[in-house]
Amino acid sequence: MKKLKNNYLYLMLALFGAAALSILLFFLVSRFDGIQDALSVLQGVWMPFIVGAVIAYLLKPGCNLLEERLNAFSQKRGKGPNRMAGALSIVITLVLAVVVIGVLLVLVVPTLLDSLYAILLQIPDAVEQGKAWLLKYAGDNETLSNYISSLTDSVSTSLPEWLRETVLPNLETLIGGVSSGVSGVVSVVYNLCMGAIVSIYMLADRKTFAVQAKKLSYSIFGQKWSDTILREVRYADRVFGGFINGRLVDSLIIGIICLVFTLIAGTPYAVLVSVLVGVTNIIPFFGPYIGMIPSFLLILMVSPVKAVVFLVFDIVLQQFDGNILGPRILGNVTGLSGFWVLFAILTFGGLFGFVGMLIGVPVFAVIYDVARKLVHRGTAFHREREAERQ
Repeated sequence: MKKLKNNYLYLMLALFGAAALSILLFFLVSRFDGIQDALSVLQGVWMPFIVGAVIAYLLKPGCNLLEERLNAFSQKRGKGPNRMAGALSIVITLVLAVVVIGVLLVLVVPTLLDSLYAILLQIPDAVEQGKAWLLKYAGDNETLSNYISSLTDSVSTSLPEWLRETVLPNLETLIGGVSSGVSGVVSVVYNLCMGAIVSIYMLADRKTFAVQAKKLSYSIFGQKWSDTILREVRYADRVFGGFINGRLVDSLIIGIICLVFTLIAGTPYAVLVSVLVGVTNIIPFFGPYIGMIPSFLLILMVSPVKAVVFLVFDIVLQQFDGNILGPRILGNVTGLSGFWVLFAILTFGGLFGFVGMLIGVPVFAVIYDVARKLVHRGTAFHREREAERQ
């Protein structure tokens, strides 16, 4: 009788849960526009905290390492743990980050703008050269020749205008903050500045937050489920931290190697090409090709021979990164096969763009790990039930 009552209770709870979820789903669908507006408002309000959380998460490994080294140095001198180690590690990490970003901006941004202006001036000649080459191979085919002429004339007219009126003004607005888009630039600067301040508080209280999260978890879910949740959180932190920081370091090294080679080889637009190769290398799988193709085309406009040399170098560089440098820095932190990496990049990239392509692999790695453990637990449970029945 008691077993029957328990089964009846579980059935009623399941029906109640299904009904509640159905009502919630209907409400979300019927009020979708209002929910989107509310989320947009919340995103605008919380953006400094989101930016601060991202900055703090990226700087956390450096802070932890510096704090450990300062405490170890203090203990070697027989003074015990350094009380100022936490504050000093945060200050040093932030100063180093600001110096590195400032140096990169000062060295790279002016050269990037010069390269873009040079490309803008070079486009008409490059289009004319390409037109002459295509017409040469078109021969006596009048229809094809007319199509080539109209296409190249359209490109030579519209592309420089687009670069001059759209791309360059937006770049100058983003960098200098002087144009019609001042409000957008002010918002970006405000979010970055406030995010940096928020990140300082988050880094200072990171251990307190961890303790509070543990207490909250144990008070709600109990010890068994909380232990499981904390293990997954630690795994997610290890995957995200190892992957994101590893990709950033790996891409920085690849960009520096590319810059050194292109400067020695006298490759046109060396800084622009190196930045393009380094930034796109952050994206797994597709990144190297995304950076290689436009870089090759840019160099091809000036020197076909140097374009071929760059292409060969970039292929060798990517092989070095994929087989030697990348595994040394990243290891196999995600535990995903090539198919699931490709699936994660395409899925999250299609949903969230560049950010999705960057974080898709670690996010899917965590989802995959949770699903794998649930499958194993479900299989073990059914085996135990089968054994009990026998």
